[in-house]
Amino acid sequence: MLGALMLMLAGLLPWRPARADTFLPPRVETYLSGNGRYRLTVTPSAGISLPAREDVAPANAAQARVERRQGTGWAQVWRGPLRNPVAPSWSVVSNTGQVATFDDYAAAGHGPRVVVLYGPTGRSVRTLSLAQLLPADYIRALPRSVSSIGWGREHAFSADGRSLRLRVSIPSNKEGGLSPAGYVELSLDAATGQRAPGYAAALQRAYAQAAPAIAREQLRWEAAKAFLRAPLLAPETGDYGAWNRYLIEAYRRLDSGGRETSPNLMRVQLQAGRADLPEHRRIVEALSNPGKDPRALVFATTFAQPPEQEGLIASLAKAARDAPAGCQAGRRVYVLADDQGAAAAVAALARTGATVVRIDPSRPIAQRAQVLRALERLSDASAAYAEGRDDHPQTPPRSARR
Repeated sequence: MLGALMLMLAGLLPWRPARADTFLPPRVETYLSGNGRYRLTVTPSAGISLPAREDVAPANAAQARVERRQGTGWAQVWRGPLRNPVAPSWSVVSNTGQVATFDDYAAAGHGPRVVVLYGPTGRSVRTLSLAQLLPADYIRALPRSVSSIGWGREHAFSADGRSLRLRVSIPSNKEGGLSPAGYVELSLDAATGQRAPGYAAALQRAYAQAAPAIAREQLRWEAAKAFLRAPLLAPETGDYGAWNRYLIEAYRRLDSGGRETSPNLMRVQLQAGRADLPEHRRIVEALSNPGKDPRALVFATTFAQPPEQEGLIASLAKAARDAPAGCQAGRRVYVLADDQGAAAAVAALARTGATVVRIDPSRPIAQRAQVLRALERLSDASAAYAEGRDDHPQTPPRSARR
């Protein structure tokens, strides 16, 4: 629950720099143990498309085959489904036949399957989320991309197979740094998945090294939560970026499913009170082909001044006449407008069948009750986390966090 809440809330604000990333389709991967006695082959699911973060039926999940060297060939030890819907990002096999997989493909650090341990016969030993491995404030300071958290790499079993050694990233103290400052080794008991002796001490050393980064991101996190709790106010200036952020957050607060999606934000450029031809074509395309981009539409002018509202409504009316009748039936279209403009927008878009929702910059927009409840649950979960309950590693003492 804590991991799911953190994932939802972390995406609400652009409070961290993040790299864009791309992924090729997953492919069959083969891994050898250090002594060459065992071989693991991972076959991705053929029927699950990315992104996939929910559990699926074993028959639809990624598949594993573990073999032991026998003379000049290989004998199968076990074969069966993995916990990952599509595929793990990476896997290892020990010198004694245990298996560990890391992360769901294209979603490193997210979800409940960050580390999954399997015994020598293929029995699932333990499944761990990142929130079960590291404290929340440490996770927030880790480098990340749009899809993934760079929590570690090159994990390995010990030579005797008794422990799984996680090579965990240490957050960089450099502002905007997208690479870790180094790595710390945190070990799990391979037979149980519990933390091995020395885990807490090693984590404390990493905390001490990354203290400035952790403190910096904690301040941003607290600011993000305060923003979410407060009523949303329109920007007091015409800053383009500030209005974009306002419009996206307004949509998320007004739409019941807005937290899981981003809208198609249409900032309409007006020339002499109307959209020019390329801009008009862009509006018509957005209205005419909802199947091409199913996201909710948000229309606003470049600036917030009332004189541009009339031109925006006129452009929407003209585009609606050029679009197929009923093309937006059952879809919500958001328009930045005052009382008079909202009524005009409803009339302008009536032909399309859209449900017009007004974004009123003159009135504060309250946060949705479900998000406020989630924030409270996050606070309760964080308290349990700090006390070491619910199988979370205890937050290092203050002396290690200064």
